[in-house]
Amino acid sequence: MSRIVDTYITYRIIKTLVKPWKEQDAYKLGIIDDKGKVLKKTKQLKTSEEKEAYTVLTKFIFNLKRLLNKVPGGKSKFASYAAAAVLLLKEEEENEQKVL
Repeated sequence: MSRIVDTYITYRIIKTLVKPWKEQDAYKLGIIDDKGKVLKKTKQLKTSEEKEAYTVLTKFIFNLKRLLNKVPGGKSKFASYAAAAVLLLKEEEENEQKVL
């Protein structure tokens, strides 16, 4: 069961990393701007739709995405895919070490 959860979370991370800021639900709800800067703090979120669009996981991914955007070439989709691939490889390596 944990592999299914891991796979789902990995999918969500990759999907969110490669999606442009303006296509994020948090952007559409006015929680972040077009560069990922937070406009509404978690305490200010009222509706369940807002809370679903800005979870702990999405905050983590948005922080990672903003960091990647600071690296030269990090704003490209290729860089987002590359970063996601690195995360996948690291996760796979950790899983293999647990088995040994």
